[in-house]
Amino acid sequence: MTERREHSYGCWSSSLTAEGVNLDSGEMNFLRADSNGVCFVNSVNGEKDKQAVWHLSSQGELNQLSPIRFNVRSRVHEYGGVPYCVHDNILWFCNLADQAIYTQELSVDRTPPPADFAEAKALTPVDPSIAGKLRYADFLIDPNFKRLICVREDHRLSEPVNFDANSVINSLVSIDLDTGGEGEILYAGSDFVSSPRLSPDGKTLVWQTWSHPNMPWDNTEIRIANFDAEGKLTKIRQIHQPRRGSLVQPLFDKKGQLYFISDWSDWWNLYRVSTEELETTCKAVAIHPLKADFAPPQWLLGHRNYVLLDDESILVSFTQNSQWQLGLLRNMSRDAWEMQSIAVEYGQIENICGNAETQFFSAATANQENAIHCMQLKKGGRLSSFFIERISPSGDSEVDISEFSSAKTISFRTENGELAYGNFYPPCSSQYKGLVGSLPPLIVSVHGGPTSSAKTSLNLKLQFWTNRGFAVIDINHRGSTGFGRKFRNSLYPNWGLFDLQDIESAVRHVIDKGLVDPSKVAIRGGSAGGYSVMAALSKSSLFAAGVSYYGVSDLEVLTQGTHKFESRYLDQLIGPYPEARDVYLARSPIYNIDKINSPLMLLQGLEDKVVPSDQAEGIRKKLKQKGVDVRYIPFAGEGHGFRQLQNQVLALDSELSFYREVLKLGCT
Repeated sequence: MTERREHSYGCWSSSLTAEGVNLDSGEMNFLRADSNGVCFVNSVNGEKDKQAVWHLSSQGELNQLSPIRFNVRSRVHEYGGVPYCVHDNILWFCNLADQAIYTQELSVDRTPPPADFAEAKALTPVDPSIAGKLRYADFLIDPNFKRLICVREDHRLSEPVNFDANSVINSLVSIDLDTGGEGEILYAGSDFVSSPRLSPDGKTLVWQTWSHPNMPWDNTEIRIANFDAEGKLTKIRQIHQPRRGSLVQPLFDKKGQLYFISDWSDWWNLYRVSTEELETTCKAVAIHPLKADFAPPQWLLGHRNYVLLDDESILVSFTQNSQWQLGLLRNMSRDAWEMQSIAVEYGQIENICGNAETQFFSAATANQENAIHCMQLKKGGRLSSFFIERISPSGDSEVDISEFSSAKTISFRTENGELAYGNFYPPCSSQYKGLVGSLPPLIVSVHGGPTSSAKTSLNLKLQFWTNRGFAVIDINHRGSTGFGRKFRNSLYPNWGLFDLQDIESAVRHVIDKGLVDPSKVAIRGGSAGGYSVMAALSKSSLFAAGVSYYGVSDLEVLTQGTHKFESRYLDQLIGPYPEARDVYLARSPIYNIDKINSPLMLLQGLEDKVVPSDQAEGIRKKLKQKGVDVRYIPFAGEGHGFRQLQNQVLALDSELSFYREVLKLGCT
């Protein structure tokens, strides 16, 4: 082994380039099994700004299903959701540019279509005057009525200049597979809809709803209805709720019983409604309650965290103590369920689906990037024994595992004595070590949402920092998911207070342990995490620098100008507006300019509809007037999250140069 060379922390060279960590095809999403493998959405050539539908056969053969000239992505809720479905050798998908649904014939074996196959044709209108104004996601084929059922978001009444979130209409629609059209409304009785699912006989539909000011992780309903002779919904009813809760991911089994996930117990656990109860009281019973979350927050439409097997057992994924794992639930007798642990210590598990012989899911570990995994079933759909095979359609990083820093999950006391959490990554390199007597600079990473979570799965963008000699702490402050409803809701209405307390407590924790240099602490985050960056600089002297990716600087402006999905989110996080206007101003970084003295870098997409660019431009102007070192990099053609490779590379390289300069790391 080559002896490691002493060099200043934060100045180490690394084979993990900005292009390499961003040129990543590990975001396989929306897995849907067919008879010979699994379909999913992933980037083309590793670049996020071009998405396609792919098929991975059971033999490991990978083929692109969607035509090359299309970019498959839905803009429903701006964050999107499952943008395709496959049925009877036909692909239906949503095209990013015009948000229309197109159909494409497929070969039986899912190989690329021959040259004489017809080009994809539009199912919904492609009139330029409404391009992007009718958006579709969460597709379902209803073979009984030969139609596609999906979520539609209608922006035709909204004005781009004087945007009114109430003018956007979300509904459940049906689209005739032969004649197409914009869709006939089946249900529009709530602000939002998602997750349409059919019963085995096709006579009953179930879906999820919620209305302002709730988000889908707050309080939702699951509604059930029958179809009349014309395919209209009749006898609409909803699951009985013993208390308020977030009900997600409804699914029928082959007997017509309904399953779903709810956090009535404080944890997102599985529940079941019998066929008899579905026609009467719609009361549900819990299946094997656990202090674990069986679902993530529903930012995207189309999550699947469990699958119902033919032998009436249930393959589930859940998170507990910052780790995801797979389990198999079996009904032993009279609803006494037993959990068999199948695989543990994943950093994330998503997208469970399967066919009669194989189950698929996407997962990542601390040392392996996200990939598709498959489990072979015994004949009859039984999972009495199993073997998990990892298939990476895009290939793995060529970086040696010795270059990766391993997370140490920590817990620490908050100001009111409760626990919060984080994942600490020390610097790690096979070539370098820090100078004797020195400590590494610390980068504090704050996730978005703020309902997201800091995961322990391999994140090359995080390793980009540790492999150069930075320590990183990835925070799970109060409000993060994976720790139950009480922990998640404890940030209501304390955003800008409790999260900042927890961030500061985490930093002091690692400083007190002697793990980092207290004079060289930087904080970074995107979206809600970007807000935390700017708010932290105004509240604490701990931070020597901050980097905000499309963060919120003015809470009042945000609540008046963001998109429909989050237009009432701040009612929960801060308080109702305008009644709580004083609180909005007090917690907005732009009104605390006099308290911000540390250098700040702002990176902002100019097409961002979630956090518009005036948020970054406003605080930049005021900080510059004050004389604070503020850097601003706007990105044309980018929205809420950068997707173009050249912009991702520029952002990360600029951030690295910024830290090395303002933290005075002595790099040459």
